[in-house]
Amino acid sequence: MFMPFESAEQAKKPSVSAGRIPRREALKIAGVLLFAGLPSLPVGRQPKRAKRVVVAGAGIAGLSCAYELMKRGHDVTVLEASNRTGGHVRTVREGLAEGLYVDAGAEHFTQPGYDRYWQYVQEFNLTALPYPRRNRIMRVLQGKMYAEDDLQSPNVLKAMGFNRQEIEFLTRHAWWELPSLYFAPYLDKFTDEYRPFDAGLNKLDSVKIDEWLKQQGASPSAIRYIGNTGASALHVLWHAAILNLRKVPLFPPQVYRLKGGNQLMTDTFALRLGERVRLETPVTSIEHGSSGVRVHYRESGEEKTLEAEFLVCCMSAIILRQIPVIPSWPESKRYALASVPYYTASRPFFQSRSRFWEKDSVSPNIEFNERALNHIWRMADDVDTRRGLLVGTADALTTGDVALKTFRQYYPGKSEDIEQALVFD
Repeated sequence: MFMPFESAEQAKKPSVSAGRIPRREALKIAGVLLFAGLPSLPVGRQPKRAKRVVVAGAGIAGLSCAYELMKRGHDVTVLEASNRTGGHVRTVREGLAEGLYVDAGAEHFTQPGYDRYWQYVQEFNLTALPYPRRNRIMRVLQGKMYAEDDLQSPNVLKAMGFNRQEIEFLTRHAWWELPSLYFAPYLDKFTDEYRPFDAGLNKLDSVKIDEWLKQQGASPSAIRYIGNTGASALHVLWHAAILNLRKVPLFPPQVYRLKGGNQLMTDTFALRLGERVRLETPVTSIEHGSSGVRVHYRESGEEKTLEAEFLVCCMSAIILRQIPVIPSWPESKRYALASVPYYTASRPFFQSRSRFWEKDSVSPNIEFNERALNHIWRMADDVDTRRGLLVGTADALTTGDVALKTFRQYYPGKSEDIEQALVFD
């Protein structure tokens, strides 16, 4: 979130009723918080006067922001509370054999989409690899495993409880496209991804997505697989519309990762920023006024202060809303910060003596839809080794043993070659 702090005091509060922020106003602000980015200037263009800027948070947002500010000639300092850069981008090698590695955080990027990311891949001379994690996906549904072809069979779909319209659609489209059957007629109503309330669908903000799907004639089976989230119909349609505006599929079948691990991107940012990045320096409070901002932080047990003209907050909303801000946020912004949703997950991974799935002629890309193992896929095919590596996602605090038990419950071949099951939380 980019904050010229003099605007915080001058921010016009929306009309309130009974001490509450109207949901419409709050979601507008939340949209800005989630999607606002730093405008790009022509490379080499320098400011008339270098400004002092503090960036709070050294994840990929903070690092890329600081890098762009540095390139434009500004005096930038990055404060990071933890002992590493990268945030949710993390590549793990510890405990793995023969050069294997796991992207324990951010998994992949797409094309189309990620335009600025692709520019950095080229600028930093990194190698993007096609990531076959979504090729030939097997899916466990209602306790049975289905291949992609199975889920285009009218008899299979009828037995699963889909209605005639859904069966006709799925016989001609991939499984992951099912939401489009109901979403597509509404997506063109969104013309600006930052303004969901301009689509003329405001009444859907108070309707749950499962209720809306039922109103559209969706079967209970379709609702189970695409609408069992508890989110509002407007929110779900807005998200789908953003992808549509960016020409990105709802579930991009072709994705990419960086050779050597996605952390190479954030490591490169940090290397180029050098001593501008300060680790283990948590922000403890923020003061702001018409002339700039004063950022208080802790370093080596001492309380310290940085004064700057601007502060760019690139930490999570969970952390930001715990930090004292003087004067305090406008009420609308406090509501937005408090309402940003988060989820937690575990990253289970299995190292094996061989790529046993190749011998079994079974796709290792499997959606289990179980709490102990949501889905799994192969990784690190670029490493010269006979060993195999399967990586997945699971609910938070899952153990390696429980994840492996779930895998073996459904995997149709032999899996004795798995030599260790680890989890990164």
